[in-house]
Amino acid sequence: MGAYQGQLRRWIRLLAARGVQDLVLVNRPWLREVPLPKTLFTISTLTRLYIGVWKFPDAGGLQGASFPHLRELGICSVAVEDGDIDAFVARSPALEILNIQGRMKGVRLRLVSHSLRCVQICSFVMESIEVVNAPCLDRLILSECLGPAGGSCTRVRIGNAPKLRIFGYLDPGKYVLEIRDTVITAGIKISPSMMITTVKVLSLRVRFGVYDDVKMVPAFLRFFPNVEALHMTSEKCDHLAGTFDLKFWEEVGPIVSVLLRLKVITFREYHARQDEIAFLQYIFQNARVLKDVMMQMINPRFTSLSADEMTNTINNMPNEKWVSEFDLAICRSIGPEGLSPWTFERGANLCDDDPIAPVKFITLRV
Repeated sequence: MGAYQGQLRRWIRLLAARGVQDLVLVNRPWLREVPLPKTLFTISTLTRLYIGVWKFPDAGGLQGASFPHLRELGICSVAVEDGDIDAFVARSPALEILNIQGRMKGVRLRLVSHSLRCVQICSFVMESIEVVNAPCLDRLILSECLGPAGGSCTRVRIGNAPKLRIFGYLDPGKYVLEIRDTVITAGIKISPSMMITTVKVLSLRVRFGVYDDVKMVPAFLRFFPNVEALHMTSEKCDHLAGTFDLKFWEEVGPIVSVLLRLKVITFREYHARQDEIAFLQYIFQNARVLKDVMMQMINPRFTSLSADEMTNTINNMPNEKWVSEFDLAICRSIGPEGLSPWTFERGANLCDDDPIAPVKFITLRV
């Protein structure tokens, strides 16, 4: 596309003259050093824009640009620097949906927006994601985000987000979570002022055989005391670092969200390991208002156990100490290990109260 810059600029001027509202602009062949034409930033009528495989102009190159009607922005495999996306968002006062995808070098993202409702980041290298001030943000979905070089974790900081309701996929092996000015660590003492009480849907990806991952689960759950739907994924664990039995979870003690709020739990990529069973037993023995449970077995191709053997570990759980009656659905995965990639379409459906849920539970009332 670099050889056709003049022609591209003419096309974009024509689109601007005709008041185009929905635009997808992808560079071919696969060369990210080709800069986005500046004429793109003269189209003030856009309501939906997706750009792919370009080099983003620096923040200074956006001066004078304005997208007063832009509601949805997708940035896919675009070379960006710190501050580039921030500047674009700042010039889009009506922006509700921000989708970012693509493997790039690590950048720092700072979100300041009075209109954003949905932010989705998928397979993108991030040093940090900071929600500075987003008073309308309803959902923050991070899927397969990659830490910067050197094996360090991505820092996720939640500042002012008073309407945040859906949060995931939190992975203690990949993210360091900071709420306001507090870094969440295992065993941290929590005060009510440190909690985020608005989150109702929480998703965690956990390597249940790794101590550093497992010990963060109670900390995450305590910082979100009103979680009603918990979506767990058991991540692949090549080297088990210990077995976490029910005693480990009993020593964790009571967790408010588990005791009094949790109504739905889904558990995907179940391997039927003892550490997974112990966690589920803890939930079933403490969740007083639990109504629906969905268990999805890992594809039998990726384990030595058959589907029937995995199912039996659930059916044979001792239930004499379970504190509630709930509906249990058991299914098996036929897809790839680690599940299929996240799709932006799911999270961007703002009418869906829980886009992370792998199934929808319907309660029939007589």
